Amino acid sequence: MTKKNKHKEMDPELDPETAPEVNPDQGQDVSEETLQEMTQAADQEAAAASLAQEFEKLAGELEQKTKEAEEANDKYRRIYADFENYRKRMQRDQAEFRRYANEQMAMELLTVIDHLGLALKHANEGGSSGDALQQGVEMVYKQFRDVLEKFGITPFKAEGETFDPAMHEAMMQVETSEVPENKVVQVFQDGYRYHEKILRHAKVGVSKNPSSKPESEPTTVRDEGGGEEQ
Repeated sequence: MTKKNKHKEMDPELDPETAPEVNPDQGQDVSEETLQEMTQAADQEAAAASLAQEFEKLAGELEQKTKEAEEANDKYRRIYADFENYRKRMQRDQAEFRRYANEQMAMELLTVIDHLGLALKHANEGGSSGDALQQGVEMVYKQFRDVLEKFGITPFKAEGETFDPAMHEAMMQVETSEVPENKVVQVFQDGYRYHEKILRHAKVGVSKNPSSKPESEPTTVRDEGGGEEQ
């Protein structure tokens, strides 16, 4: 094969001598459009990637907050259950305390009852005189008052004091000129304090100045004729 035939058999597109001419201006325009499309595509890919990262970040934060909310809810339920148990236990303890609050006083009073029973037993046997019985009752009475005082229950003085409705209950008024008015002159029942609180009012009689009766006035009588007679 000759060199000339070999040249003819080559692909015209590959042959530089037979390749079509390219307009430099036309190739430059295509490159700018392609470049612009590539730039837009790159911007879109970057925006999509940024949105994907932001979504993943928000999804992670949401998952974390959801986990924290569940933990807080579990903690709240545990605290609420503990509080309910504490409240019920306190109610039981208070009810138990109120029921047996006077247990110590009851134990102290049992001794008083024992002594009172012994005094009555000696009186029924007939071997004790009236004086001995009185002494026994007085001893029990004193012991009973001591027990009450031990627990903060004490009587307060009323006779001779100015009447005070916060402490006294007036049962009657006693007319007298020997003491000023509104004074306690008689005590029917002692009053007691429980520490600083008035446990029971004293039932008392209160003094009152004697009332002075006005002198009788002459009666005027009308006669039948319309006149008046003295």
